[in-house]
Amino acid sequence: MADEVLDGPYRLVAIDVREDMSLCRSMGAEGDCSGDGLPKPTVFQAGANSQYVVLARHPWRGNGAPDRSVTEFYYIVRQADERNIRKRVPVMGPFTELEYQQEKNRLQLPEFSKVFRDLK
Repeated sequence: MADEVLDGPYRLVAIDVREDMSLCRSMGAEGDCSGDGLPKPTVFQAGANSQYVVLARHPWRGNGAPDRSVTEFYYIVRQADERNIRKRVPVMGPFTELEYQQEKNRLQLPEFSKVFRDLK
């Protein structure tokens, strides 16, 4: 199991195995986490600043394992009420690496500050 705070209510969590690594939002004081509407596993890089949360993941295929030959990139536009679990998170993506680099340059997206090399 892994549970690391990324920034604000955003956490990187893997429940059973590391390949389950996902982005989620904290709910309340009990430490519960919701991934509703957020990209699913396997997240292997993530970062954040005051405006955006960024992540890269390998999508899962029908065999129940991450396809490491494919990388998808996403970013989330942060909002003042991002702790409100009833409010849907605006997720942009998936992007190819080229598309993501263009968005990164255009919006000045943050660098990936958390990298899980064993999942890359």
